[in-house]
Amino acid sequence: VINRAAAAYELELKKPAKFRRGSRAIAKDFEKSYFESTGVQIKIHHTTVAARAAGRKSRKEAAQAQEWLLPEEAELVIKHVTQCADQGFSLTHRRLKEDVDQILGARLGDDFPEEGIGKNWTHRFVERNSDRL
Repeated sequence: VINRAAAAYELELKKPAKFRRGSRAIAKDFEKSYFESTGVQIKIHHTTVAARAAGRKSRKEAAQAQEWLLPEEAELVIKHVTQCADQGFSLTHRRLKEDVDQILGARLGDDFPEEGIGKNWTHRFVERNSDRL
């Protein structure tokens, strides 16, 4: 909803200043239309709409940009862990770290730190993906 509001606000910014609606009005319109279509009341802050229109990423997008693994690499790791478990070989955190270090070392080369991923990375990865592991 916020991204659609930001897109609508971007269109407003292309209009002459005299005919433009502000981010507050756009946010209110999208709150109202969301309520009418779902029956759920939400709050969209006008500064968030303006920031997204200016190019700021959502928290989720910003966090994904800081992840070591690309989404498709994470999928491969999850498949690998579940396949090992299905065959009766549960991976230790040390072995998981070695596998992930190998994947990232291959992709990043010299840009990947020699010590590899951090010592708590595997715990956070398992926690983040606990619904699938």
